[in-house]
Amino acid sequence: MDEHLDLESLAPYQDKDIRAVLDALQQHQSFLNMLRFVDAEASQESLMQLLNSIGSIRDFQHRVVKPWLEHFFRQTIDELTSSGIETLEPGQAHLYISNHRDIILDSAILNVLLNDHGLPTAEIAIGDNLLKSGLIRAITRLNKIFTVVRNAPPREMYRHSRLLSAYIRDRVANNKTSIWLAQSEGRAKDNNDTTQQGLLKMLNMSHEGSFEEGFQALHIRPMSLSYEYDPCDRFKLRELLAKAEGRKYEKKENEDYLNIETGITGYKGRVHLSIQPELQEEINQLGPIGNVNDKATALAAMIDRSIYRSYRLFDNNYAAFDLLHATDQWKDHYSKEKKEAFLAYLDKLCKGHPPKAREILLRKYAYPLINRQKGSMDHQISV
Repeated sequence: MDEHLDLESLAPYQDKDIRAVLDALQQHQSFLNMLRFVDAEASQESLMQLLNSIGSIRDFQHRVVKPWLEHFFRQTIDELTSSGIETLEPGQAHLYISNHRDIILDSAILNVLLNDHGLPTAEIAIGDNLLKSGLIRAITRLNKIFTVVRNAPPREMYRHSRLLSAYIRDRVANNKTSIWLAQSEGRAKDNNDTTQQGLLKMLNMSHEGSFEEGFQALHIRPMSLSYEYDPCDRFKLRELLAKAEGRKYEKKENEDYLNIETGITGYKGRVHLSIQPELQEEINQLGPIGNVNDKATALAAMIDRSIYRSYRLFDNNYAAFDLLHATDQWKDHYSKEKKEAFLAYLDKLCKGHPPKAREILLRKYAYPLINRQKGSMDHQISV
């Protein structure tokens, strides 16, 4: 590891920082307003006492962040399920490489479930473009979030990539903490999840030995989130329409924050998180491949297949495929009522948009089924 890289410059807040940060946050009324969702029945005085009694990051996550999130889970999620968490061992750090549906909730759900199972929570990588407010940066750093530079001159991006790679390797390979990392930059707004080769090449920058040894040390666990309904569909649809029509999409002011807020407060139906086994045996198979580019491509495909196999499919995924292809191939997987509810949802979203919008949304909801079939390798479904 390069001794000139200041790894701690990337780290979120530690236990030693928490009192000073919480004392500063108590001066912000917007932060105090957020606390109302931790316990709606509590007085302001008791909430302040709660803050003053917190002495560690884990305590903050368990007593403030978790109940805050669970308040919104109760209002917006019909059923939250998981698989694979029971296979995790408390003493082993992992790199969770995940599909990316929601800016905040993907990783937040992971940490709530880890907390529920008595396991250490993971550190979370998030783009610096989403953390422009000093207040938001402080709150997220208390919640084990560190930032990834999204846009910078090439030389600065290269320096940051080396730092990020070394930081992730130090945390996971030295068994300090698990890390959550999205499989590609930004959310897969069309639900077609793919792992970026560049992400894997970045992770490889901090290892001087063989490609296989470097990735085995990261103990990669592919992870997926499946949402029955995406509360940010109206935002994603606008961007997908622009792309389909060959237009450059211009974000509206504060659109990122609207996405964050809507993702947390909007209806999601059923939600499933799946953690897959480590890819150690699969990584071993990369040895005969000649160069790093081809190895990274092959590893990305392995991660993709693991994620695809882990999806939980809902009625609307099957109905979307049948509606998209004018078939009844999957009719046994949804009821008439569920199909009609999904159609009503589409009609509401498509109002005011060109006819192409309906096809875009159908394809978006069909993609988990399409990719699940790819992952199973039983047979292919063409898009």
